[in-house]
Amino acid sequence: MKSVGLFIPIILLIAASVVGQTLPETLPPQSLPATQSPPATQSLPAKPNTLSMCAGDVPPENMVITATGTSVICAGSCRGRLVDPVEGPVMVICAGQPIPQYYETESVTTSPACNCIGDQDNAYVIRRRNDAPAPTPTVLPGAPLPAQNR
Repeated sequence: MKSVGLFIPIILLIAASVVGQTLPETLPPQSLPATQSPPATQSLPAKPNTLSMCAGDVPPENMVITATGTSVICAGSCRGRLVDPVEGPVMVICAGQPIPQYYETESVTTSPACNCIGDQDNAYVIRRRNDAPAPTPTVLPGAPLPAQNR
């Protein structure tokens, strides 16, 4: 049953990448009204064990949005989202998303990685609760297995 839950986001990711390949990565400055300046954006970095998705898409289970920016798979600037597995005792995640199970909000902060959400108070510092079960590492489909599992 878990494979069905991952199947839908993967299909959406593939469909978004096909659409994104035919659209410009960012809006050209001349297409903006004279009173509006282009937003300060950053391209999403490619990191192991992460997914790129577009704003409005729901991250897979046990994953959270950790950065925002511009991505070739999403039409327009500031529409990309970098999604990481929920792991570690403390994480900084972008604001406006549910707090993962077994974590609690420690504080609200500002992170340059989440600037597309806003300039201030755009992220949460979350901490794993003491009563949480021992975490198990998340392996994304297609990712190489750790050496002890081969």
